[in-house]
Amino acid sequence: MKKIITFLFVFSLLSIQSLKSEEMYIGIDYLNNTIDTGITNISSNLDEEDSGYSLYAGLPLNENLDFEVSYNDFGEASLSGVSGNQFKIGGTTYEFNTTATLSVSATSFGFAAKPKAEISEGVILYGKLGVHNWDSKFAITSTTATANEDDDGSDVYYGAGIEVNFVNLKGRVGYSLYDLDGDDIDSVNVGLSYNF
Repeated sequence: MKKIITFLFVFSLLSIQSLKSEEMYIGIDYLNNTIDTGITNISSNLDEEDSGYSLYAGLPLNENLDFEVSYNDFGEASLSGVSGNQFKIGGTTYEFNTTATLSVSATSFGFAAKPKAEISEGVILYGKLGVHNWDSKFAITSTTATANEDDDGSDVYYGAGIEVNFVNLKGRVGYSLYDLDGDDIDSVNVGLSYNF
């Protein structure tokens, strides 16, 4: 909730600036994420892919550079098994001794510089380099107990993509890599933005 409030605050600041420039944009992306858990599956059920979304707002600083803020929900990765199922973390093999599910989910709030270049009329290549403040939640659920642990931090992220302009609308497709304290989230995005 704190990240959404921060996003809305920064969005309000950008809105005030956009009254001067009239170039601000807001958008939403669908995210297809792969969360690197560091787990190697042997005989359990490992799912490191999930969908999510990104809400973002941006302000062109000049024709070759935008400033963008975003709130990202990366979804969840999970590992489940029954007694006797095995998996590896690093070089160590572990075995379930009961039916259980381990899951991790993550969200983040980011700021990025977004350099861009028009390659043909209305078609723009862009890159992204930024910092994001992330929260992750780890949960264990079994037939006998549950446990939760939260973690957070700040790390870098970067990416690239292509945008196509349709008057006040832009469609975009891209790829970003988010670092979470050494663990990675690979994210492919497809979305639309509206220019004010």
